[in-house]
Amino acid sequence: MAPKKDVKTLDIAKSFQELEETAAWFEQGDADVDKGLAKFERAMEIADALKKRLTEAENKVKEIKKKYDT
Repeated sequence: MAPKKDVKTLDIAKSFQELEETAAWFEQGDADVDKGLAKFERAMEIADALKKRLTEAENKVKEIKKKYDT
């Protein structure tokens, strides 16, 4: 399991790739419950970090628009 990263340094493309790989693993139907729980927890951490990063980006866009919207 990869270590947690700061949201500002999050590599979005790699994070989405990791989520896709996790989804593919679950689709294979592996019955290892412990491994599945660990993968699920990591996927939730990534999803949360991506959500925070997206919120930051949206806020920055609003800030920029407000700055030039006079």
